[in-house]
Amino acid sequence: MKKLITLALALTLFSCAKEEKPDYTIVSGKMTGTEENKFILRGNSFEKEIIVNSDGTFTDTLHLDYEGTYEIGRNTTLYLNKGKNISFEVNLEKPEGIFFTGDLATENNYLAQKSKVSSEIMGDMRSFLSLDENDFLAKMDELSKKRNELLESTVFTVEGFREKEIKNLNYHKEYILGIYPDYHPYFTGKEDFEVSENFPKPDTTIDFDNAEDFNFSIAYRQLISSNFNKKVQEQTETQSDSTKTYYDFVLAQVNAVKSQNIKNNLAESNSYAVSLSNEKMEETYNGLLTASTDENFKKELTEKYNKLKTLTKGNISPKFNYENHRGGTTSLDDLKGKFVYIDVWATWCGPCIREIPFMKEVEKQYHDKNIEFVSISIDDKKDYEKWKSFVTENEMGGVQLYADNAWQSQFVQDYAIDGIPRFILIDAEGNIISGDAPRPSEEKLIEMFTELGI
Repeated sequence: MKKLITLALALTLFSCAKEEKPDYTIVSGKMTGTEENKFILRGNSFEKEIIVNSDGTFTDTLHLDYEGTYEIGRNTTLYLNKGKNISFEVNLEKPEGIFFTGDLATENNYLAQKSKVSSEIMGDMRSFLSLDENDFLAKMDELSKKRNELLESTVFTVEGFREKEIKNLNYHKEYILGIYPDYHPYFTGKEDFEVSENFPKPDTTIDFDNAEDFNFSIAYRQLISSNFNKKVQEQTETQSDSTKTYYDFVLAQVNAVKSQNIKNNLAESNSYAVSLSNEKMEETYNGLLTASTDENFKKELTEKYNKLKTLTKGNISPKFNYENHRGGTTSLDDLKGKFVYIDVWATWCGPCIREIPFMKEVEKQYHDKNIEFVSISIDDKKDYEKWKSFVTENEMGGVQLYADNAWQSQFVQDYAIDGIPRFILIDAEGNIISGDAPRPSEEKLIEMFTELGI
């Protein structure tokens, strides 16, 4: 009997020693300042819709793909760990007032404080990057000092968090310094602007293929994206093989990455390359499909690709029937007998707005021709009045329509539109000429009109 008891005790002790932490994380709290009854938690190849009760409370069980940072909207960052629960209260109208409790309270309250400090010093990014070089660098020094003070005054509970955060702060600094030379002239209109010789040089020791840092640092993800785009652009401009396109270099750079989580992210963020404007659409689709291990992404990309194949020249165009700025509604069928040039846009879209003057010129040039110019706004419902005022104040001509459900509008979905502005040309019988037509600012558009005899 004594031997049996001893054996049982040994097995019990062995079982305790092998016990693993839960593989789930509970997120709970209260959210106010939003009319929606849900919010989206996003991460690397991760997305979860969390339902908010009528009183603002919520709770959900997450099975995380990784331990690191996730995001709610654009301003709220969460640090999550498998098996560690977190709770927070936030008013989305004032996200800087978020407060955390639970296993990861220290780390997340630090991130919230850091965000507040950054916001106080930097303000909005456009204004910050519009500062002249000396003022910009002075603000950067102030930012580094304040954030380092906050870091040093915080005692973290998660092993290794401090070391990762030190790298994260450097990544953020490198990212902001890296985009200043390009964004400053864009925001200020000083096209000939160049930084001085004293402007900090890029850190050439950064490893752009670090899976762990990618999970932890949003700034590192931004650096990865910026570096990726820069490399693709450089290769495109210096390439000597006329058979290679921009999309070939996109695919090559995705495949050059070793860390699978980074490769998955780059495959997803460059899925726009599977488009009607890409002559090698099928090759790009197959390449991105092979590169990624994210089954949800692969499913969505396949659905997009199959939809795009039905939008090639000669196929019948998807239809629309939307509210007209002048009153009533207008459908594609109402315009039958004329060519139809469609601009899918929104009042918040900078590139869309830059095309408006060119659109006006083209409309003026072809006002007595057999073609209708249709602009379909995909502004959110909350911006309906903004759309109405914008069209009036900017004296926008043509047929001005308002889509019924923003990005989820049927016409937008049918054309697999995932970026704007998007231009579409349809013939007089309602058949597609181009599902991704040239912009009004491009000479190719007039060339296309001429070839069609418009």
